[in-house]
Amino acid sequence: MKKSFKIYLSLCLFFVAFTAVWFFYPSGAKKANAALAEYQIEKMTCGSCIGNIETALVGLGGVGSVDINLTSNRGRVTYDPTLLDSQSIAEAITAAGYPAKLRLELDSDAYLALQQEQAQLGQEYLARIGDRLLARSDFEVLVTQRSRGAVASGQNDQLWKTVWQDVLQRELMLSSAEDNKVVVQDGEVEARLDELRKGHQGLDDLLVKRYGSVNVFRARLHEDMIINRNIEDYVYAGTTDPVEQKNKLQQWYAELQNNTDVVIFDSRLKAVSQGGGGCGSGGGGCCSS
Repeated sequence: MKKSFKIYLSLCLFFVAFTAVWFFYPSGAKKANAALAEYQIEKMTCGSCIGNIETALVGLGGVGSVDINLTSNRGRVTYDPTLLDSQSIAEAITAAGYPAKLRLELDSDAYLALQQEQAQLGQEYLARIGDRLLARSDFEVLVTQRSRGAVASGQNDQLWKTVWQDVLQRELMLSSAEDNKVVVQDGEVEARLDELRKGHQGLDDLLVKRYGSVNVFRARLHEDMIINRNIEDYVYAGTTDPVEQKNKLQQWYAELQNNTDVVIFDSRLKAVSQGGGGCGSGGGGCCSS
C-alpha cells in the first residue's frame, strides 16, 4: 500500500504542471441569439497558436468569444448565426494554418438553455468535472486550509489557481475510477489508517490540526486508495516495468483530460485558471504568424 501512495504522489507532482482546463462556458458573446460551435483543431503547440487563430477570426463579422484548449486541441467559438455559419469559422481557422473540423454545434435555443442551466448550478457549485460537481463550500475549505496567512490579492489568486489545479486533477482521476466502478471497502481504509498511526505517534492530533477532524482525512484517504486501485488495475494492468508504467500513466491522463468536459461556472475561478499559455509555458515549439 505504501507503494500505491508513492504512485499517487508521483502522479500529483508529475502532472501539476500539465493540468489544463476546458471551459464549456465561453466569455463574452452572451446575446440571446448566439450559437456555439466546437472544433477539433490540428497543429497547435503553444499560446501563440491561440493568438493566431483569434487574429484570423477577428475579421469575421459575427464572432463573439474564442476559447481554445491546447490539451484537447479543441476550440469553441460563439457567433451570431444571422451573420455567420460554423463552416466559415472552420475555413478561417484552417486558412490560418490549423486544420479545423466541426465536432458539435448548438443553435441559439440550445446554447441559451445551456447558459441558463449553468447559471443555476453556479449558485451553489464552482465547476463541473465530468459528472462530478465541485461545491463552493468544499473548495473554500481547501483554500482556507492552504492559505497560511495569504492576504494580498495576487497571493489569493495564485492560491485559488493552485488549489484548482490539484482539485481538477483529483476529480478527473476519481471520475475515471467511478466509470470503472472501483471499490475500496471501509475495512481497508481503517487498516491503512491503523498502519499510519503505528508509524506516526500522535497522528490523530495532527490530522485534527490539518484537516479539522479525523473523519475528513479518512474520507480523503478513501479517495486516495480508490485512485491508486484504479491506476493499478486499469492503467498499469499488470505492467511492472517502471518505464512502461510511466508511459501508460502519461497516456492515460492525457486521454482523461482530452475526453472529460470541465465546466467552470465561477468567473473568478475561470480568470485565475487561465494564466500562462505563452511560448515559454508549453512543451512544444512556438508558432509564428
